[in-house]
Amino acid sequence: MSATTSASWPRSGLNSGDTIDLAFDGADALLHAWRDGLTPDPDLTVSAWADRHRVLSPRGANEAGPWRTSRTPYLQELMDALSPGIRRSGWCS
Repeated sequence: MSATTSASWPRSGLNSGDTIDLAFDGADALLHAWRDGLTPDPDLTVSAWADRHRVLSPRGANEAGPWRTSRTPYLQELMDALSPGIRRSGWCS
C-alpha cells in the first residue's frame, strides 16, 4: 500500500476543510462502486425485470435458462400489479 493513515482522523466526521487521502490500492474501484450504488435503479415492471434478470435452474425447471414472461402470459398482469409505482386497478385495491 502506498498511503499512510493518520492517527488524527476525526471521529465525528469530516469538516468542510478536511481532505481524504485516496492514494491506496483499490481506491478507484471503491469510488466506482460507490458511484454505481448512488445510481437509481431503472424503472422496470416486475415482468420486465424478470425477463432481463431471472434465470431458471435446471434442477427446478423443465426448461432451464432465461425466464420469458411470454411463456406464461397469464402471470404478467399479476407480476406487474406488484411493480412499484404502478397504479393498481380496482381488482386489487
